[in-house]
Amino acid sequence: MVPRSIRGRLLLWLIVPLSLIAVAAASETFLTARKTADELYDKTLLAVMLTVSENVLASDGDLLSENVLEVLTENLGDQFFYHVAGPDNVFVTGYSGYPRRPPAKELEGGVPLFYDGSYQGDPVRVVAIRQLVSERNLNGWITVTAWQRTSQREDLSLRLFGHSLLRLGLLVVSAGLIAWFAVRIGLKPLLDLREAVEKRSSSDLSPIRRAVPVEAQSLVQAMNTLFDKVRASIDLRERFIADAAHQLRNPIAGLKAQAETAAGAKTEADMRRRVEGIVRSSNRVSRLVNQLLTSARIHSAQAGITGHEDIDLVETTREVTKRFVPKAVKTDQALEFQAEAAPLRVTAHRTLVEEAIANLIDNAIVHNPPATTVTVGVAAEAEGAVVYVEDDGVGIADEDREKILEPFVSGATTTAGSGLGLTIARDVADQHRAVFRLAAPGPGKGTRCEIAFQQG
Repeated sequence: MVPRSIRGRLLLWLIVPLSLIAVAAASETFLTARKTADELYDKTLLAVMLTVSENVLASDGDLLSENVLEVLTENLGDQFFYHVAGPDNVFVTGYSGYPRRPPAKELEGGVPLFYDGSYQGDPVRVVAIRQLVSERNLNGWITVTAWQRTSQREDLSLRLFGHSLLRLGLLVVSAGLIAWFAVRIGLKPLLDLREAVEKRSSSDLSPIRRAVPVEAQSLVQAMNTLFDKVRASIDLRERFIADAAHQLRNPIAGLKAQAETAAGAKTEADMRRRVEGIVRSSNRVSRLVNQLLTSARIHSAQAGITGHEDIDLVETTREVTKRFVPKAVKTDQALEFQAEAAPLRVTAHRTLVEEAIANLIDNAIVHNPPATTVTVGVAAEAEGAVVYVEDDGVGIADEDREKILEPFVSGATTTAGSGLGLTIARDVADQHRAVFRLAAPGPGKGTRCEIAFQQG
């Protein structure tokens, strides 16, 4: 299982390859030690075999003396054996039995031949050579074979391997400790950064100013950007709550005053008039609350809204427009709808798109006097479709054009409305990556609001 910490991952990727390299090096060291021991003992065995050959020839085929055998055995380290065969493979001297050479190995004249064999149940190393001699008792090709047990050379191989393995083990342990300390020191700036962030209070969203390695600078920048976004979101929410409380305080106080006045009405006609005023005020408060809820829902979807579907913008806009016909008639305003016959489809959140269109239409009706014509339409564009609401009413004053999209800001030409209609429409457009456009030529020249959606 891969460690979850960076330190564990770094150590894992350092120690595991290092251990694999150590295993490979240990295997190579063992083979090298084995080869070195074989070479050393083979050279010694060859020298001893040549000595035996010379002594046998000098003594006309007699056995080696005990002193010579003792000296040779001491030099070899393991018990030494030899066998001398004369012409026609006739036994001359030495030990009668000897390890036979493999059939595949040919013995050439004057060239020593090494091979492994078995003698009295023990593994042995054998060297043999053919020599042409012309002595009194020996005349022709003789074969001298010498062999010894391999226990000493095995011990030497293990000793050489053990020393190399010890040095290699110390090297691996040292490298592991160095890697551990290097990782610990290398990660210290990140650990310091974590400690500094953990010590922060929940309300501290100031940028991180701590010096960090180059590799962590992008992380710190991302965290500072996130802090900025969170701080801006909190500021926006706090300002929104404060403005909403302020906007609701006056209508609710007005309702309370109207209710108290109605309670003291002396005639039925006076009470009816005052109750009608309460109903109108209640409708305004209800509209304000609905807009506040819509705005809050839009702003809570900071990571992007879900629930998109393929909708027909023409049909959706037509249905929303129908809902405002009674209100337009009641205020003596003309409400028209214009659209192409073919459907214009976009991928969007149906409810929020309806809220945006409804706020634009309601905004045009509320902020304009009787006899105003409000035109709602849908048109195709090069990259999608646009829904627009246009009126020939009071327009927007020059001094209000820059701030009219801020929450709770209404134009100077009217005191009606909550100042949230355009803001909601713009925020819905932003959530859909659409473009919100406001055209206001000036006071008395009407207003046109558009939301341009990308098609598909």
